[in-house]
Amino acid sequence: MIRKTPRRGVAHDSISSVATEIRSAMRGTLASWAGLVAEEHRLARPARDVSALSRYLCRHIEWLSRHPAAGELVDEISELTRKAHEVAYSERVRRVSLGRCPAPGCDGELVAQMRSRDDVTPSEIACSVSSQHAWPATSWARLARQVRGGQGGGA
Repeated sequence: MIRKTPRRGVAHDSISSVATEIRSAMRGTLASWAGLVAEEHRLARPARDVSALSRYLCRHIEWLSRHPAAGELVDEISELTRKAHEVAYSERVRRVSLGRCPAPGCDGELVAQMRSRDDVTPSEIACSVSSQHAWPATSWARLARQVRGGQGGGA
């Protein structure tokens, strides 16, 4: 008899170790924030599962958004999202380092993330430090002039 479905564990073997690490980091981060909610509200903690933790945090998002550490939550989730996106789409993206970010007071490096035309995510130039410093492909000529201007007009 020919099997039409994979044996248990076969699909798991194809997941990269980096993806597994990021999923573990997501679970840990979400569990930590869910623990804060549970402790502050004297509630039961959800199952230590990414989906269950996410639903739990979404139910308490208004309270979390007013918490003094809300900025940390946003930063942690943003960083995990960025890392997960990089892993998920790493084979389709060509990265080229371009030098310093021209944003005033920023010490980040600019990286061009060039994707194929059929990719749903557009190509962009992004700063390694701030997600606020990003330029879509339609703005690259303007960015080049800005960077050259910041270097004293040199080529």
